[in-house]
Amino acid sequence: MNASLQRRAFSLCALVLALALGGCAAVAPGPQLPTLQVRHDGALPAAAGRTVTPDASGRPWWRDLRDPMLDALVAQAEGRNLDLQVALATVREARARAGVVQSEARPQGSLGVQAQAVRPALPEVDPYRQSLPRPPEQRLVSLGQGLNWEIDLFGRAGTAQAAAERDVDAAAADARGAQALVQAEVVNRYVALRHAQQATLLAAEQQGVAERRLAELRDRARAGLADPRESDAAAAELARQRAAHAGRAAQVSVEWAALAVLVGESPARPGAAMQALQVPAALPIVPDDATLTVPADLLARRPDVARADALLRAGLGQKVLAERAYLPRLSLAATLGLQQTAGNLGQANALRYAAGPMLQWDWLDSGRRAAQTAAVQAGNERAWAQFEKTVLAALAEGESALRAWQAQWQAWQQAQAALQAADETLRYTSRREAHGLEPAVAVLAARQHRLTAAQQRLEQQAQTLAAYTQVQLALAAWQPQVRP
Repeated sequence: MNASLQRRAFSLCALVLALALGGCAAVAPGPQLPTLQVRHDGALPAAAGRTVTPDASGRPWWRDLRDPMLDALVAQAEGRNLDLQVALATVREARARAGVVQSEARPQGSLGVQAQAVRPALPEVDPYRQSLPRPPEQRLVSLGQGLNWEIDLFGRAGTAQAAAERDVDAAAADARGAQALVQAEVVNRYVALRHAQQATLLAAEQQGVAERRLAELRDRARAGLADPRESDAAAAELARQRAAHAGRAAQVSVEWAALAVLVGESPARPGAAMQALQVPAALPIVPDDATLTVPADLLARRPDVARADALLRAGLGQKVLAERAYLPRLSLAATLGLQQTAGNLGQANALRYAAGPMLQWDWLDSGRRAAQTAAVQAGNERAWAQFEKTVLAALAEGESALRAWQAQWQAWQQAQAALQAADETLRYTSRREAHGLEPAVAVLAARQHRLTAAQQRLEQQAQTLAAYTQVQLALAAWQPQVRP
């Protein structure tokens, strides 16, 4: 009879286990970007006629600026920038939390030791008032080992793991975005520093020319060869040049300090690399427009789109969990332990054990699960809207960045042509002055015009480099590698 009961119990457990394993249907939503690309054309009108590459991640884009010091600063920022360190730590945290969710689906064991004085109350031992004696107090020691394993009956554990992994994907996308922003910001700050340094040198030269021209005009006015109003205008121009020189000198310090913070150094105690930056140097070169390529998988490479996709997929997983919350839970539990007085724990009658399956079904929740499902559904709709908004914003940013780069590159070509024309004018005026055909003040005016053209060319070079940085960021041409 006992053998028969054991066989029936074993058969029942095997049947329950088979049903449990057969019902393990975890849901891991796939990427949603292909679905969205069906509705939105990812081609950029501004990219018409440009080279479209399937993969443009082989070379960091700032290497095209051909500035070794800039390359070293970007590498230093990737290792020491604090914003990037925060993003990488967030990735590690998300991975650890995903590990917690994954471990919750595995068997859980616990070991407990308890010492207590036990004496039941009289109503417990004599509930019918039969004058039974009350047992004496006992001092018991309990030593137990428990094991519990919730079977993933309806794929809830697997779905929770998939949702947690999507949170990791979102954190990794944030880290890639932070890394790309740090790289771009280092380039922008470096260009701004070199621009301020060169502008300061040009402003000092312009100030010197303005002083010589003012002195020449005053001499000519005293000799009756020039209108005194010309010297007054030259004096006003000199005052403007002096003010601009002071402002640009201050801008050098501002940009230098900002760049030091970006690469993880204190402006008060800079390293050798930052000290070397205090020596003025030329701006990086402007890359040729033909070198700019557009990735064929633009949307898939954008960190913001990847983050929105990961959050959407995590939301879909949470929706599945909310929909399955009403289903029963099946667990396998087992306990093994000893309970006796301290001196008798080794006796055979101290052994106690229990094992078997447990089915739990919360059939009444007063609308809690329905409210939770509605909240998750609304959050899922919000994630969908945010996902589509991110994709459209990415396309708009890529289009506008390409247009801005094309406009700035053309303006850069015109600025170079204007400087060449000013150089030719200065050479021609200098030759005429050498032959006595032009006064010295005319040469100073031509030199001043040439310095103004050089200043405008410098401004345009900085703006073009900023546009190049922005278009590389918008096109995600360089895919950063996250190393948490």
